[in-house]
Amino acid sequence: MHRLTRQAKIFVTVLFAIIGIGVYLAWPKTVEKQVAGAHTQNDPNHPTEVYFGSADFKTLETMLQDLSVKVYPEDKTTTFPPPEMGLGSRITIVRATPVQVTDAKMVKTYRTWKDNIGDFLTEQNIGLLGKDSVDPSAQTKITSNMKIKITRVAEVEVTQKEDIDFKTVKKETRDMERGQTKVEQKGEKGQKEVVYIVKRIDGEEVSRRVKETNILKDPVTEFLIVGTGPKMVHNGIYMDLLNAAAKKYDVNATALQCLMMRESNGHVDSVASAGYIGLFQYDPGFWGPASEAAGFAGALWTDAKAQIFTTARLISIGQSRRWPPFAHCANL
Repeated sequence: MHRLTRQAKIFVTVLFAIIGIGVYLAWPKTVEKQVAGAHTQNDPNHPTEVYFGSADFKTLETMLQDLSVKVYPEDKTTTFPPPEMGLGSRITIVRATPVQVTDAKMVKTYRTWKDNIGDFLTEQNIGLLGKDSVDPSAQTKITSNMKIKITRVAEVEVTQKEDIDFKTVKKETRDMERGQTKVEQKGEKGQKEVVYIVKRIDGEEVSRRVKETNILKDPVTEFLIVGTGPKMVHNGIYMDLLNAAAKKYDVNATALQCLMMRESNGHVDSVASAGYIGLFQYDPGFWGPASEAAGFAGALWTDAKAQIFTTARLISIGQSRRWPPFAHCANL
């Protein structure tokens, strides 16, 4: 009984070997690729590919590598006979449908057996939240190489601390030269906490609006003293008289000093050969009415204050042309 069983096994093995050799000899020896199978031949979303693996390879992986055929995890693959028999195999691949998904600007290709976009998204655990949207719509039938765009829309609360600029109040004074400034009270920035509703599309902020503002610290106003007075002199003879006259008539004290030094070198009793007199070299006939108009009626031409104030007044009313050197001093 044991001998008959062994003989039966040998017979079956030889029979399968003869059948396998016959099939192998009958199959083409070149790689063939074709659509096959009645259930898929009219389905462009799931094309069927048929290949013939060489008997030189005993695994599906090595056969596919030899054929330079890539199979994706989602594809369905069958072989007959099994590659490990060493007879060569008919390899049938039914392809999953490729689709390209752009999700918040990230592009990825998937392969699926689902019929519509909604089921595909569920399959891939791609959720739509809040105001997210998908184009085409979730009810759309899937087609090969379809492009699906998912737009991510998010509205979130963002809280941030911000500075509050302080105000600057300017106070003018003629006791300081024009253009000079001095801080009387230093300003300090305040601080506030602002809650924004920020809208982002595909990760990029497109708008924000203020929901709430809380003042954490009030700003401190800055007070700034701004000089509007004329330019002063800070040394030299008759400094105080020159500055006082400059303030009264809003003229440049340094220019007045410059003119005085050019005319008389600061000598109040200076008399020129042409007869001009005093600090600013007045014509004797002009000195009387000029000094009287300045409030110094009857003042001697040797009176330094009278000469300085009278000259400052004349310059303020546009009479500087009486002193040609003043053109050089005016911009000091």
